[in-house]
Amino acid sequence: MNIRLFYIPLIALLCALMVTACQDNPSSTGEGLLFENEKIVVGCDTFSTLSSIISAHEIYSTPDSFLLGECDSRFGTIHADILAQFTCPIGYEYPASAEVDSVCLFFYYTSWHGDGYSPMSLSIYEMDKQALNYNTPYSHTIDVNDYCTLADDNMVLGKQRILVAAHPTDSTYVSSVNTYVPYVRCRLSDEFAQRLFQKRNFESYDQFTQDFKGLYIQSDFGSSTLLHISNINMGVYYHFTYQIEGRDTTVNDVKGYYANSEVRQVNRYIYINKEMDKLLADSNSVNYIVSPANLYTRVTLPIRFMDESIGKVIGNKRPYINKAAIELDVLNAYEGNNPKCDDWAQPSAQMLLIKESALDRFFSSNELPSDTCALLAKLQSSTDANDSTRYYYSYDLSALLTQQLRNMASDTITPNYWLDMVLVPVSVSTATTGSYSTTTSIIGVKHEQIVTATVIRSAINEDNPLSLEVVYSGF
Repeated sequence: MNIRLFYIPLIALLCALMVTACQDNPSSTGEGLLFENEKIVVGCDTFSTLSSIISAHEIYSTPDSFLLGECDSRFGTIHADILAQFTCPIGYEYPASAEVDSVCLFFYYTSWHGDGYSPMSLSIYEMDKQALNYNTPYSHTIDVNDYCTLADDNMVLGKQRILVAAHPTDSTYVSSVNTYVPYVRCRLSDEFAQRLFQKRNFESYDQFTQDFKGLYIQSDFGSSTLLHISNINMGVYYHFTYQIEGRDTTVNDVKGYYANSEVRQVNRYIYINKEMDKLLADSNSVNYIVSPANLYTRVTLPIRFMDESIGKVIGNKRPYINKAAIELDVLNAYEGNNPKCDDWAQPSAQMLLIKESALDRFFSSNELPSDTCALLAKLQSSTDANDSTRYYYSYDLSALLTQQLRNMASDTITPNYWLDMVLVPVSVSTATTGSYSTTTSIIGVKHEQIVTATVIRSAINEDNPLSLEVVYSGF
């Protein structure tokens, strides 16, 4: 451990001299003018970390998009299905002479994982036991049997629907993305159409979702394709007759019901890996972070050793961490078609580094990132002198470690030997405010619920082990 100490006479010079904190010939000009307890001590050090793969936490499902189907990857088999509520047209009334013709369910998908040429079929059931609660944080392991009777007489799909993702039968042009988005159309049973058409309580979403609790959608055939669904909606097709100049005129119309953010949906995941023990033990050179497979990487910091090492340098002075840089080298990112890539899953665009003790609370309470608990990083890239592209996540833990060390010094927390942090792939929602000078703020952070796989160097990687570089001072 290399440490360089400095006694700096003026606080105003601290930031300028921190850059040279590791030089061999520190200046002591003015040192004799200060009392010992007035001197500012600065040091730098590199601390080793520990890292390991874990699979122990829930995914709280509040999806903006959905996965549906089943496929294999190098990390195991993922099976996904959907429980969805639908909005109703508030304040709408069907014409008195209206008669229902059919009800169709539509799935719009932007991509797929696995084999897009493998057929898959769907089963759709009505949720007949209880409705989803809008404010409840549901786990990805939700028990479907608590909400739906999985019996043939509760199935609402009119006939078996088989689809092939790479060969859609229908698509629609979406101007916002300037492309055609494929969709799957499923005609539901006539008996269900008649029952739904009779549910005309459109005074509130709450009342409607109690009358019609929603649908459970699963893939019951095909184990090679996982659809990434962007939208789900349901159309009630009907006609009515009225007279114009003594003649009967028939009008055909459709009324939409949408699975959107005004009501609740849950994406359920089942992750199967028969070699899980082998995967969890494979931490010699790399670690994995996979969604929605619920595989994270724990990064363990030697907080007690850091406290003791820094304490030896600064004595009884108040500790301050000026910089605590940690970078995670990502090894499996690629652009375009890369024949060297052995898996189709890509790294997460956003990665959260969070105290493990706060993990469940953070997501169940919809908290936002903070410098002292949960830090957010985007996947970045840079080019070295050999024109090779390096991908990485970068974090500065200075505020978090400053608080941790000061709490340990003041006995407000138990001085544990280790501080466990967890890397979690996330999706981030933002909002922009201001007309002339715009500001973008984070308004939501959720578990990533599309397929991602991130491979990083471990703490004992021979080429570049995961470590923490710290610059600190004592006042």
